Amino acid sequence: MQWLSHDNLLFLFTLISGLTGFALFIWKRLVKPTQRFMEDQEDIKVSIETIRKEVVTNGGLSIKDVVNSLKHTCERIEDRQQVLDQRSKASLHYHDQALFETNMKGHLVWSNDKFQKAIGESLQVTEGYDWVTLIDEPEREAFLKEFSSCLSMSRRLDVETISIHGEPIRLVGYPYKVTENTHLGFLINLSFD
Repeated sequence: MQWLSHDNLLFLFTLISGLTGFALFIWKRLVKPTQRFMEDQEDIKVSIETIRKEVVTNGGLSIKDVVNSLKHTCERIEDRQQVLDQRSKASLHYHDQALFETNMKGHLVWSNDKFQKAIGESLQVTEGYDWVTLIDEPEREAFLKEFSSCLSMSRRLDVETISIHGEPIRLVGYPYKVTENTHLGFLINLSFD
């Protein structure tokens, strides 16, 4: 029983302590982080599967189904809006008053038959600011100043001026308001006083 001597026991105890310390080091530095990494990977797999379910149609409950539904609703609203726009323009097209429409920059985007007849064939008004040439040249600067002010402030236009033919004319415009401070353009009535 010589191997149970005090020195041998001390050596054996030191060896066991060292091996235990090494095993704890391996456990803390390699095994435990690997387990945590694997658990995190499982969480990621679950998260990815949850996201996949939301971006794939599944009968109306996924985010993609909701987006598709909203997309179709928006398309129907846009189609309905175009029909309403075309219907209103059709009803104004043969109206007994000379009407034209400008966008928010003041460029001509639409006019009815009465407007085209009122300006006559000598004046080519088709787009942009062409319609302003209807106003007598000495009067244009004052008119454009007022018109620009109405555009920027989205307020009603009401101007009496002189046409290029020397006739008194009146332009009354109403802004299409989108919000309280913005508009899409003007519907302008041209009348000869």
